[in-house]
Amino acid sequence: MSDLEIGYRSIPRPREADSATDLLRMRTYWPSNGVVVLETGGVLDMNTATRFAEAVRAAFASTARTVVLDLSRLSFVATDGVVVLLEAGHRALMRRVSLVLVSGNRAVDRLLHLLDVADRFTYAATAEAAAQAGLPARSP
Repeated sequence: MSDLEIGYRSIPRPREADSATDLLRMRTYWPSNGVVVLETGGVLDMNTATRFAEAVRAAFASTARTVVLDLSRLSFVATDGVVVLLEAGHRALMRRVSLVLVSGNRAVDRLLHLLDVADRFTYAATAEAAAQAGLPARSP
């Protein structure tokens, strides 16, 4: 008897090792002096959180006084991604650097609220708004 004859579904093959890099897209740029933006899109889960954490650490290792994490293009966020965000918040406090999240994204906002950590971050509507000196803090 084959798997199909007895009603079993075959187990999907594991993802290729480098397919996780395709799931999360990141771009770093400097919109103004002292401000670095890490723009992310795609899926932030247990497979991509390490890469995201490395990029966040690199942003904090720069000379920036403000680190902006633009999460507006993420389609999915797991708790692994939230852990990286909380670590980024701690790193910002330790280095006396401003951390600003750009969200406006239901997947991100909902998870931050469910985990009761949304109030730990400063938010901006866009990365450009975060780069300006008088950025409005808001809750998602």
